[in-house]
Amino acid sequence: MELSRQHLPPAVLRPIHGDAHAMLAERSPWHVIWAVGGLCWLVVTGTAVLWMMPTAGTMMDGMYIITNRARTAQHLLVFLAAAPAYRLAIALGWPAALGAGARVAVINTLLALGVVYLAPVATALAAGLVDGHIRDMWDTLDAWRTLGASWIFWVSPLRFFLPPYILGLFAIALVLTARRHHREALRAADLASAYAAARMAMLSAQLQPHFLFNALHAVSTLIEDSPRQAATMLARLGDFLRHALESSHWPWVDLATELAGLEAYLAIQQTRFSDRLSISIDATPESLGAYVPSLLLQPLAENAIQHGRSEGGPTLHVRVTAAVVAERLLIVVNNSSPQLPGDLSPADYGHGLSNVKLRLHAAYGDDARLTIGPDRQGGTSAWLDLPLRRSAGAALTEAAAAAS
Repeated sequence: MELSRQHLPPAVLRPIHGDAHAMLAERSPWHVIWAVGGLCWLVVTGTAVLWMMPTAGTMMDGMYIITNRARTAQHLLVFLAAAPAYRLAIALGWPAALGAGARVAVINTLLALGVVYLAPVATALAAGLVDGHIRDMWDTLDAWRTLGASWIFWVSPLRFFLPPYILGLFAIALVLTARRHHREALRAADLASAYAAARMAMLSAQLQPHFLFNALHAVSTLIEDSPRQAATMLARLGDFLRHALESSHWPWVDLATELAGLEAYLAIQQTRFSDRLSISIDATPESLGAYVPSLLLQPLAENAIQHGRSEGGPTLHVRVTAAVVAERLLIVVNNSSPQLPGDLSPADYGHGLSNVKLRLHAAYGDDARLTIGPDRQGGTSAWLDLPLRRSAGAALTEAAAAAS
């Protein structure tokens, strides 16, 4: 069976990436790096400028002897260096650093230190270029060269720039991991939809050989005794098979289409049994737009005729009714014969009815009921109580939820 692309999201048709690192690197996450990482560094910059600057005069750290504008530019320059480091860390598969990826852990540590120790250069550039004093830039660089032998040179960048780098890295990791899990959840739902549709198609396909065998057997009994009746029956069989083939491409059809196929099937039976069988179908306008699994009603009608008809007995009346009640679709297939005492036990189900029960479970889970037994009019009825599905897309979504 070929599923329609309008009912299955494109993710079903794409290959599934099983490798987590490949999934993270899938489509360059620059927009995540700039947005999430930039937000983290913006918070750090605001903290440094608005909160820590008043304490700069009491701190033995040359990094803080610059203006607010230069401080902002300093953090911006460090972030511009951090962004490619974030991208490289992701491309290398940095999540493995939490496991056995010692090489990845070392590389990421070096990346972090490289970004952090660009801070002295960023300080010099910010002090010289942003404040407009080129000489101050060279003085700042010379001061840092002098401090190179001091612990301040090595500790200050770690203290003030390593935490925001790690914060940005983990924030980006969190967002990318959440995106990956969201994509996996969507793909799992798509696969569940495809599985539900394929299972329903398989069960529907099992009905066709069963029905075709019975119909051809009936035609063979008419060929010698009533060739004209056999020809009429073959023509109506062709109409039904055409409808069945068209419906086989869709796991769900609206009730109007399903009843049209049922009419074609019942026309075959009426040709076969002539005036010993009468048929009526009555459905409310609201129910005709509801979606049901294709070829759902034919086994019920076949059962009503097979178990209700008796040789030499009165005319068998088969009636099909459908209505929407309290957001449920109720379908009744009734015959005028009281031959079935009480509900059928599982052992009494033939191939067709067992198939119907399996398809109902595949389509609706435990939210659908099929009951067969005597009715108030003295006949036998099959009652279908189904959730109301107003579109094929909604039907597939609910079927996927039932299958999961």
